[in-house]
Amino acid sequence: MKRLVLFNNKGGVGKTTLSYHLAYMLARLGHRTLVLDYDPQANLTSMFIEDEHLFANYASLIDGTNVAGCLEPVRRGKGELRSPRLVPIEGGLWLLPGHLGLGQFEQVLAEEWPKKTDTNNERALDVTTALDQLCLEAGKVVDAEYAIVDVGPSLGALNRAALLACDAIVFPLAPDLFSLQGLVNVGPNLEIWRSDWNYVRKEKMKGRAQENLPHHEFRPIGYIVQQHLARSDRPVAAYNEWAQKIPDTYRKHILLDKSPEMAPDLEKDSNCIGTVKHYASLIPLAQQARKPVFDLKHADGAGGGHVLSVRRSQQLFEGLCQSILVRLENPSSAIAS
Repeated sequence: MKRLVLFNNKGGVGKTTLSYHLAYMLARLGHRTLVLDYDPQANLTSMFIEDEHLFANYASLIDGTNVAGCLEPVRRGKGELRSPRLVPIEGGLWLLPGHLGLGQFEQVLAEEWPKKTDTNNERALDVTTALDQLCLEAGKVVDAEYAIVDVGPSLGALNRAALLACDAIVFPLAPDLFSLQGLVNVGPNLEIWRSDWNYVRKEKMKGRAQENLPHHEFRPIGYIVQQHLARSDRPVAAYNEWAQKIPDTYRKHILLDKSPEMAPDLEKDSNCIGTVKHYASLIPLAQQARKPVFDLKHADGAGGGHVLSVRRSQQLFEGLCQSILVRLENPSSAIAS
């Protein structure tokens, strides 16, 4: 099972919305797809599940109906992971819901991370690898081909553990200063986390079965740019100026390529998976209907000029999925560090 996470240190760039639509499209393309909500805010879960159903069935931490419930015995040091109970969304698509209680696991992760190289401290490794193990167990339940992991925008211990459970990262971006700064912040941290964990696996844990430790490299496979939403007080040229800075910023700070050559323009950059239209008028309709944009009907409020946008959105997300699949299955097709 290949695991993908969409990540940026900057919030509000469409990460969760993209994860939601890509998950649906992967399933529609015939791939058994698992979604794990590792964001304590659980926004992705609320996009999939009606509030009444959510409150009635996923508020508890006493069973495996949500991420926090599965991890609770590990957090308290009183047992192993609970077996995950997945929610079927539609044919070929399943969700392990998030829970605000997952935030309590972050402190434990932060406390145990410095102890990960202590050869006599099994708990440190069990805690650090719990999110990876949960992903593995959930994937086995439905024989998933792909897993999409949703995380928050922080660079904290919880996201570090979540990324250790992933094979690849896609970076959602907006054409603005803060998205670029997010890349600048994320790049060095990814390299430190990867280096630290490889050190644990290769040097310190020679006496422990290596197959019990995650070997995922959470390699960058590209970025997706959300097009700007036109504003009367900010000209299009300003957005284009920031957009053209993305390729070089990505190359230098995510791929850690310090060569003096300038990266190509956004339109020609092989690291750019695609651009996504800002569906400002359709996303609220989709959220209210709890369905992806490309499933909206006239009864959902998508009439008139929306019809063409709905049709085009299906082509867009199908193209994004196909490109991501190529990069996941053939890492050499994406420029990696």
